[in-house]
Amino acid sequence: MFKFDFEIDDPDSSLGKEPISPQKQTLNGQVSTPELMPFAEILIDKLLDELPPLISYSPLHIPLSSTRQSITLVRRDLFDARFQLISEGAGDAAETTLDNSNAAVSSAESESNKIALHFLDAPSDLVPGVYEGGLKTWECSLDLVDYLDSSKDTVNDEGFRGKAMLELGCGTGVPTLYILREIFSSIAPRTAVNETSSPTRIHLQDYNSSVLQLVTLPNILLTWYTSPSSDTYRASMNDPEIAPILDLSTPGELPITAELKSAFLTSIRALDLSLRFFSGSWNTFKPDETIGIDGYNLLLTSETIYRTESLGPLLDLMQTACSRDRHIHLDELISSQLSIDPQSSGVPLVKPSAHSCLVAAKVLYFGVGGGISDFLKSVEERKGRVETVLERNVGVGRKVMSVHWP
Repeated sequence: MFKFDFEIDDPDSSLGKEPISPQKQTLNGQVSTPELMPFAEILIDKLLDELPPLISYSPLHIPLSSTRQSITLVRRDLFDARFQLISEGAGDAAETTLDNSNAAVSSAESESNKIALHFLDAPSDLVPGVYEGGLKTWECSLDLVDYLDSSKDTVNDEGFRGKAMLELGCGTGVPTLYILREIFSSIAPRTAVNETSSPTRIHLQDYNSSVLQLVTLPNILLTWYTSPSSDTYRASMNDPEIAPILDLSTPGELPITAELKSAFLTSIRALDLSLRFFSGSWNTFKPDETIGIDGYNLLLTSETIYRTESLGPLLDLMQTACSRDRHIHLDELISSQLSIDPQSSGVPLVKPSAHSCLVAAKVLYFGVGGGISDFLKSVEERKGRVETVLERNVGVGRKVMSVHWP
């Protein structure tokens, strides 16, 4: 196991201790051909309704290459998500299914919760077509944050405003949390001066709907709550027990009230921010239906090229989502003045230009078969071009790459 110099849960240099079979192994030990989950949207109101009355969180300290040196985000604790599922009876459903191979799953939702409960104890274990690792925070998502942050000094407070962004295989959503942190902290609500500007649209996709429910949405809510955008809510409640000021240096708990949910929705509407959540396979994701013919201005994905079998659907989706004639590229979001420092493993190596697709990945995923080499070959076969914008050479090599489509 390789360990890096930042604090994430059970950091591991690989995405599996043994090669992953393309067959699906069910929780009761039977093997069958996996049936990929279809694309579906989960409304934000539904995700908010599924939150428990109290969630616990821990800080996530991310080192940066910039003079800021580090930032701190907050994530929901996985043990808290596990407790929620058990309290809702998912443990009973899982036990019944494991003990009785003939037991039928009552609904897709109970099946999803059963799978989530099983993998909350082993978030690094991947089973294609069943669970794709979304409960764990992977190293490369932090690299993506570092790259985005490296441009912060030359971006005004409207850097991400009015853009359409998609994070594929979002899991805990760390790169999106960073973007939202900037939006919640810096962008003022719409005024008469800017009321004609485009809305900010942030879409998140993960294979497992339970991941969106248990970690993605809670992490977004925590990011909002720890920003100035939630000040009005705390002031209106005037009760430190119900609406406490959180200490980001230590773990803690946040009460989830109806008033908090309402304040969150009111706040994102005031910021003209649209958040949408999608589950299911990349094969069935249709950007034309989620964002329209103009596509996404910025697509982010990290640790998603670990399996060569999934490269085709991933690249199909990336091309469809990003290869648009009327694109506003990432060079409108960040400056091209980043210096080249070949002596450093944590500094961007080239100036970013016309970026729209950012992919963060390890050079090789041991025991799984995927890696950057296969990814580059697949992109080149599609007449695309890949540019390395950040590279780390300590331990298992990692890169952030910008993909350009013809």
